[in-house]
Amino acid sequence: MIDETHDGLQKLYFVCLTRPARPLAELEEHLGSHKAYLSALERNGKLLAAGPLLGEGARYDGNGLIVYRVKTREEAQELAENDPFHIRGLRCYELLPWQVNEGSFEVRLLFSTGKFDLG
Repeated sequence: MIDETHDGLQKLYFVCLTRPARPLAELEEHLGSHKAYLSALERNGKLLAAGPLLGEGARYDGNGLIVYRVKTREEAQELAENDPFHIRGLRCYELLPWQVNEGSFEVRLLFSTGKFDLG
């Protein structure tokens, strides 16, 4: 439920904090299927952002963050449960609703080349 005591966008997303449940070597074996799953969610408009969280010294330690673009917790949970890492028990996850009120991003499109840059 949106907290309407705040101004701004008031857009609701679901954040999935995902942590390793097995050694990193086992995660790496299945990284391709995990990335393919997230790419499919991205193409279908269900993924806002995803990527590894970096530990000490900005090194990958197996933790990750996924932000789903869905309307209900149930839909977010279904997406999380179908992640190849979670199906195989390689990671465990915590699902949190996130209300975005403030922030921005920039997109620059170059018509001459058909390329864009995210600022």
